[in-house]
Amino acid sequence: MAFSNIVGSSAGNTGAQHDGINDDDDRIWVMAVGHSADSFEYIDELSGQIKGFDVDIVNAVCKIAGKNCRFSADVYTRCWDSQVGEAQRGGMGLYAGFYDACTGWFHTYVRDRTFQFSDPFSTVKADEFGFGIKSGNHRNFSYRDISDKTIGFIDGFSADEDCVARQDNIQGGVPIPTENVRHYTSHEQLLAAIQNEEVDAGFDAVVILMNADMVEVIPGFRAQCSIAGQSMMMRKDNTLWEWWNPAFAKLRASTEYKVICRDLLEQHGHFPGPRPEDHCFNYN
Repeated sequence: MAFSNIVGSSAGNTGAQHDGINDDDDRIWVMAVGHSADSFEYIDELSGQIKGFDVDIVNAVCKIAGKNCRFSADVYTRCWDSQVGEAQRGGMGLYAGFYDACTGWFHTYVRDRTFQFSDPFSTVKADEFGFGIKSGNHRNFSYRDISDKTIGFIDGFSADEDCVARQDNIQGGVPIPTENVRHYTSHEQLLAAIQNEEVDAGFDAVVILMNADMVEVIPGFRAQCSIAGQSMMMRKDNTLWEWWNPAFAKLRASTEYKVICRDLLEQHGHFPGPRPEDHCFNYN
């Protein structure tokens, strides 16, 4: 049985036993990956393939489960959407069944009310968010009181207004008034807004902020926004989790998982992202 990680490819299905997990159907399981260029998932410019840590995990789990899996590239808001002043909601791609699951989504309190999640395939330590400001902080931004400050977020990400509002060490300015919120569609747009001072600060993954030009991370503040780390997010009537969870448990106990984690920087480190020790279970 072969499995390739290019868009539209699949694992062959034999209907036999694969590491103790029975595969008795010909269904194609479609996994969505997003448009952000980080070490979790990105489009390789040379080959045109979808690559990244998330892709490596999906490949390995589908192979263990003997499932016929394919990738579908789509914008993140088709999985989960949030707009300024509106309630957060599931994305049309997942609601409408364009794919079975969205890959690598943090399990948050808000999303849990709408969607089902698999067991996480990374630790929650990678879910570390903070405020990024233009280097020099000449606006004297302080996370302790963000009253009258304009804050930028990325549509649909777990680093959202709800997460900021739940932080006990922010003493003023939460919940953030709608007029002080700005939304962007990617890390790149948010970073540009910080650099151009369209916003007083942006709220994003610390590792992304730290690797950006002209941006510094406000010290002393780190936020956890999730119940669990990166997972497969699906509709509540989807059964993907039933075979994914035991297959991932087998992967996690294997040397292959350690190899995927060990090779994260070598294979995908030309894009920003967490270190293996901050992302993988029991990494040493």
